[in-house]
Amino acid sequence: MPWLKVLSKVKLCKLEVAKNLDKNCMGMIGNYRRISPEQLSVLQKEPQSVVNFLFAGCEAEKVAELEGRYLNIDKTWHAIHFLLTGTPLSTQPPLGNVVMGGTLLGDLENIDFDFGVRFLTASEVQEVAKAISAISQVQLQARFDPRALYASDVYPTELWKSERQTVEDLIAYVSSYYISLVKFFQKAAECGEVVLLYIT
Repeated sequence: MPWLKVLSKVKLCKLEVAKNLDKNCMGMIGNYRRISPEQLSVLQKEPQSVVNFLFAGCEAEKVAELEGRYLNIDKTWHAIHFLLTGTPLSTQPPLGNVVMGGTLLGDLENIDFDFGVRFLTASEVQEVAKAISAISQVQLQARFDPRALYASDVYPTELWKSERQTVEDLIAYVSSYYISLVKFFQKAAECGEVVLLYIT
């Protein structure tokens, strides 16, 4: 995908910056938003409105979250991608679309997002939902190897060798968000919706 060619040039730099920020309790958080195809059409015509649409205010965000249209998977996004695809940066659909896929919406270098905002069409959402529904929490957990995550520089790299966290804790942390993500895509597919992916 064209956006990924650009991403590959900036990924290492941004991940390195994020690692430094993590030392001060900051970092990159994976976010998902369910919207209608009609809403996507509006955003495509006015990509500059994406920021206001996604961050319209705390109250609006709470309402969206309560309705299940917003999902935050914390810092597990890269680990989930790696466990699904076996690589740090594959976009081979459908599993590559879960975290790293999608079509760029607006400016890749928008300072409000890491790697820009991307969208999956309704048909792509259907494919993703079907693919990840076939991978159970137990199956994902069986793929978890903190040494492999660390060796592949999967963000947040230092977490996978932290002595403060047991392997069981790390597995629970990642797999709990994975299950939430599966349910999120299942609902989006059921409703014929588009999904926005963005990292903040």
